[in-house]
Amino acid sequence: MPSSHERYAAGLPLHPLEFRILMILLEGPAHGYAIVQEIEGREKELGTIYPANLYRRIRDLLGKGFLEDSDPPGKDKGDPRRRYFRITGRGREVAGAEARRLQSLLDEARERGLFPSLGRGTP
Repeated sequence: MPSSHERYAAGLPLHPLEFRILMILLEGPAHGYAIVQEIEGREKELGTIYPANLYRRIRDLLGKGFLEDSDPPGKDKGDPRRRYFRITGRGREVAGAEARRLQSLLDEARERGLFPSLGRGTP
């Protein structure tokens, strides 16, 4: 298992909004508004995703090489005012590493009885 320094150097842990952006873009290129709609549709308790926060996270992901600009998907060239993004190979690797990191935390929480119905042999 990589040390905490190696994980941090690799871009982990990701901010939850960054992780959600990467997961959405695993399905294909999207523009910012589509990303917001997807997040807000799945995560009602998050409330409103403000554009400044979204685009700051996208800018950070672009800077780390986890995202890149993209043409609109399909034959439709879309709205020329919209900027499309896609996940890079490095972004896929980091998203996978983050998912494994979170799974490890959940496994430990179960082992310690945080989820009584699932952990420590409790029915």
